[in-house]
Amino acid sequence: MKSNAHLAENITSLHHLKASRKVNISTSIANWITRNEPSWEYNRLGIASTGIFIQVTVAGLMIWVLGMCEASPFVFGTGILFAFLADSIAFAQAPMRWVLTMIILSIIVNLFLTIYYLVNFM
Repeated sequence: MKSNAHLAENITSLHHLKASRKVNISTSIANWITRNEPSWEYNRLGIASTGIFIQVTVAGLMIWVLGMCEASPFVFGTGILFAFLADSIAFAQAPMRWVLTMIILSIIVNLFLTIYYLVNFM
């Protein structure tokens, strides 16, 4: 009887640990962004230019692969939309967390489209 109560107590504490861990991860990400944003703002030109170079290169690769796979121009448009949005936000001097978020989102979308078409249509 004691072992069942002890097991139930361990399971309850495990669930509590998982719930508190989720909060701590989101809190730690927010703290990390808050802590690093001043250095991102200071290095805005280098970070933005490097990010734009990388995401435009990935977008160019996406266009090349989708063109070889004879994809619809509407699919091209999705990747290009994200690339131009990232560039526009960077050129508009938006806060760096927006710039970095949009650049990363653009890279993810374009890589997803590239890999999807490479796997399914080549």
